[in-house]
Amino acid sequence: MGQGLSIKKCDLKITMNNNNHHTEEISTERLMVRRGQPFTITVSFSAPIHSYLQQLKRTFLIVQTDDEVFLANEAQRQEYILNQEGVIYWGTENAVLAQPWDFSQFEEDIVDICFTLLDVGERHQRDKDHTQRKNPIYICRTVAAMLNCDEFRGILTECGTGQYYNGTHPSKWLGSSPILRQWVASQCKPVRYGQCWVFAAVMCSVLRCLGIPTRVVTGFTWAHNTNSSLSVDEHYDEDGTLLTQDKSARVWTFHVWNECWMARADLLPDYSGWQALDATCQEKSKGPSFCGPAPVQAIKEGDTEVDYDVCYFFAAINAKCHVWIQKADDTLKPALGGTKYTGNNISTKSVGSERCEDITHNYKYPEGSLQEKEVLDKAYRKIKKLETTSSSSKTQFSSIPTALEEPVNLFIHLQSKSSLLLGQDVPLSIEVFNHSGGEKATHLVVGAQSLHYNGVPITQLWKEEFHFILKSNEAKNLQLFVPYSWYRKELGANHLLRLTAMLRDKDSFYTYFAQEEISICDPPLTIEFTENMVQYQPSTAKINLLNPLTEPLEKCVIVVAGRGLIYRQRKYRLGSVQPKSIQQLQIPFTPTQAGPRRLTAHLTCLQLQNLKSYKTIDIAAA
Repeated sequence: MGQGLSIKKCDLKITMNNNNHHTEEISTERLMVRRGQPFTITVSFSAPIHSYLQQLKRTFLIVQTDDEVFLANEAQRQEYILNQEGVIYWGTENAVLAQPWDFSQFEEDIVDICFTLLDVGERHQRDKDHTQRKNPIYICRTVAAMLNCDEFRGILTECGTGQYYNGTHPSKWLGSSPILRQWVASQCKPVRYGQCWVFAAVMCSVLRCLGIPTRVVTGFTWAHNTNSSLSVDEHYDEDGTLLTQDKSARVWTFHVWNECWMARADLLPDYSGWQALDATCQEKSKGPSFCGPAPVQAIKEGDTEVDYDVCYFFAAINAKCHVWIQKADDTLKPALGGTKYTGNNISTKSVGSERCEDITHNYKYPEGSLQEKEVLDKAYRKIKKLETTSSSSKTQFSSIPTALEEPVNLFIHLQSKSSLLLGQDVPLSIEVFNHSGGEKATHLVVGAQSLHYNGVPITQLWKEEFHFILKSNEAKNLQLFVPYSWYRKELGANHLLRLTAMLRDKDSFYTYFAQEEISICDPPLTIEFTENMVQYQPSTAKINLLNPLTEPLEKCVIVVAGRGLIYRQRKYRLGSVQPKSIQQLQIPFTPTQAGPRRLTAHLTCLQLQNLKSYKTIDIAAA
């Protein structure tokens, strides 16, 4: 800066600047400012500065004024950058369930962990150019690569379904900060374990902490590992049991990923806005195992050649799933009526509330519309063009004759409730109709199977067979039940059941197929607050657990957490809760922060592993 002039004192005005930049929760001792927004500091020099003004201007006025991640809407900024409490959706497309998540992006040590994450990711990529950190695409891809240790020694380990030894089951995590802190404390060894919603939730925490507007998105009926194909197959045996390999392409009941908001300076202006980003491993023919950022608008328009990985997202929400029956000699034949479509419900938490918002229209045109047909035709042409250059891209479905030109003489319809309370028997209704001109001898197999969220079957729970003769234009209705005692021990962590009905025409090789997925809901866990809570004044919350079963809930443990209400997490052991009874737990606490605050409770017992509840209370300032 020249001889004779030095800085004598510098006042960073931390309190004022951090409040103006909404970073006061990150730190009250360090200056934390956001790009594209003015801040004020006072610098005192050791001598008069008149003769140094031109040099000072050149020194201090190198400032970035544009911001590629700026959101104009204040309510959206509050939600997608500043909100530390989220909701992640799961279940089925007809029974959407919610679970709470604490993003905790402003806890003081999280910002340092996020920069450590970038440092480690850059070392693995042998990229020492820190100037790239101003590019949100670079940040998103670096963080996505670090989330899943399939790429590097990342933050989380994704384990085979149901194998969670020597680690934490993914459903037991309540927030991101314990995962990030464990990763740093273990000298950056991957934390065990994560699944798609955990990857997306931690990604959301990191990107919000770094100033990139981000949200968590859930898609129901998602085609995974299709390698951009618009066709995915499900194989069943002749008893209606789902057959699948763990790494094969399959339809997931739900999948969770992220969207981040940015201007795409590398693409046409229409592609700016929300970008899909998925840290969960994909079986890709080339490139990293994560996907994105992919412009959501490009996904909607079928512009599958656009960077990054638009083709994978498009296929996952637009693929058709065809059902095949695998016979005893391993030959395959198509099932009639079994085709299902993916991407029917895509949802996220709405702005400023805990309501579920359907954003399917951002990704797809209305089903059956002319625009949908034009987009699908365009995408099919592009994929067909790729197939001509790659002999390995042909699918099994396209190579097997379906013989669907033959007349369809039978009809089958399977119906059940979309969700049931744990402990209830599962009712199902089956209608079979013969609209041929003659009598039909039929064989009906009805079954129920427990399922992981990613389409991997757990076990066949129940099966029943029927033989009957249908006269011409005759209908037959069956009302059946799957008893709770048959599914109680093999339900799986996600509480999903797949019901199947397979009808075979004995006079031909045709098999007619119908399926339904239902979600088994946990018993209610309610939270009650006393009225008029005030900051720094002792208070109490009540947690009530209803046991609807005819057996005790054994070895019950409740973990409670709530930023500004309770420090870190508390664990309470309840022992057994008797059948058809209510157990109440009182939680004493003293609120330390004013404003809306959420208390989360997570119950585990021998019968339940993923029972979570939450409630928000407005704490008055002291």
